[in-house]
Amino acid sequence: MTELLAWRPHSGLDYFLIYLAPGVILVGIFVSVLLQERPSQFAKSLINALTGKKMSWLDQAQELAMYCLVFTCALVGWPGLIVFYFKNKKREAANKEWQERPDFDCAPDYLVAAVNPIDAEIASYVIDPLGFVPALPFGHLNQAWGDFLATVEDQDEVWSFFVPKGSPTGKYQFECTSDRRGYARVRDGKILGEFITESD
Repeated sequence: MTELLAWRPHSGLDYFLIYLAPGVILVGIFVSVLLQERPSQFAKSLINALTGKKMSWLDQAQELAMYCLVFTCALVGWPGLIVFYFKNKKREAANKEWQERPDFDCAPDYLVAAVNPIDAEIASYVIDPLGFVPALPFGHLNQAWGDFLATVEDQDEVWSFFVPKGSPTGKYQFECTSDRRGYARVRDGKILGEFITESD
């Protein structure tokens, strides 16, 4: 054990073997995963019986050559695989965050001004002489306005917003088909909710 700890590389071959060591570990991991995911002989027979196909010796040789190529690449190019792995993980995390992000029409660029909800209600109070629209702030949308206000917390601000026709909206950046107005719940410059009052 002491001799092993005291060993130091002396030749180019020694350094090359040290370089290959992580690749050997990586190949071992690949083989372990492959053996776990590879179907059993019974499963293979069942697949062959259902599909009516059986792997020829040429197919088996091609499969073996593919595995040898993959293992050789992993053995020699393990630094690149590690970089690719972490980049892929980062990309997957960013994609997951994007998928979970709420899809609002409003965006920070469309915010107009911070407003007091009471002032917004006064400005939007509906008076319909014919009585078709309830005499309430935002008329038929009053319940939706109340639901929107219920989500507003102490650290939030309510901002009015305006999305011009033709502007890209939402995380999918669809073109807005009409002028769109409303109010947004904002915290630290981030849109957390919206209430649309006008969208033709």
